[in-house]
Amino acid sequence: MKVESLPYPGRAVCSGRGQTENLDVLMLGDVQIGEWVLAWNGMGTKKITEERARQVDAALDALEAAMNGQTPDVEDAFADIGQYRQTASAPPSPTR
Repeated sequence: MKVESLPYPGRAVCSGRGQTENLDVLMLGDVQIGEWVLAWNGMGTKKITEERARQVDAALDALEAAMNGQTPDVEDAFADIGQYRQTASAPPSPTR
């Protein structure tokens, strides 16, 4: 969510994905208007870049599409996690 205003210390009015929320951002330290934050349950949990915010939005769009019975392009929506794909083979099954 993008920080739109700072009504008083530790609070930020943020907007994103068609919503506006008054978030507790106390644990994020110095937050400035125009910065981006991840939000969960009324709290800012982490400062993020605008690029990361776009990636999160793409992933949420894909999840929403899947929940509505559509087939999202998961390669694009989750492209940022491709670097974490495991390339090694699975460990052998235990023998009895």
